[in-house]
Amino acid sequence: MPEKKNVFTRSCRELRNLRCLVMTAMFIAMNIALDLYKLRIDLPGMRIGVGFLTNASIGMLFGPVVCMLMGFCTDTLGFLLNPGSGGAPYFPGYTLTAMVAGIIWGVFLYRPDDRFAGKKWSWSFSMRVLAARVLITLVCNVFMNTLWTSILFGKGIWVTLIARLPVQLTYLPFQYLLLLLVLPFVQRLYRSLSLVPAAD
Repeated sequence: MPEKKNVFTRSCRELRNLRCLVMTAMFIAMNIALDLYKLRIDLPGMRIGVGFLTNASIGMLFGPVVCMLMGFCTDTLGFLLNPGSGGAPYFPGYTLTAMVAGIIWGVFLYRPDDRFAGKKWSWSFSMRVLAARVLITLVCNVFMNTLWTSILFGKGIWVTLIARLPVQLTYLPFQYLLLLLVLPFVQRLYRSLSLVPAAD
């Protein structure tokens, strides 16, 4: 259990590692580019953004502290580079949502001792990915973003919540499948590049 107790401390220590900073900056740039160019997966009746894959990857590799900071940077820089995309002025609530999502990704997916162990993709990890995705969908996408929309546009929170919930639940299985496809690849790539963490 000490790993769980120290997950935030260990993630904070990742910030001393230059490779962590470089990779996180690259994933931030990738996230912003995906948003700016509106790269999404078109399915019948829905369009799924893929920016969340970059956040999940950083949460898996470097933990909740790094991923939380990434959430702050992607939301703030994304707005500064494309201020009219959301049709509303900058609102810190959405930045808070991105940071909370980063914490959730990191807490559920970050296992620093597994990154270089060459372990196969486990059922346990798949369940943690699912738990993180469900929690982010319900807490961040449904509840928090609905609250911010209600504050910004004066819409009834419960009406908006009820309308948003089925849409987000429809996206969830497709997002989960994307995570199961992309995260193992990111982990293998990280391992193959021999990015060994710096000693504490």
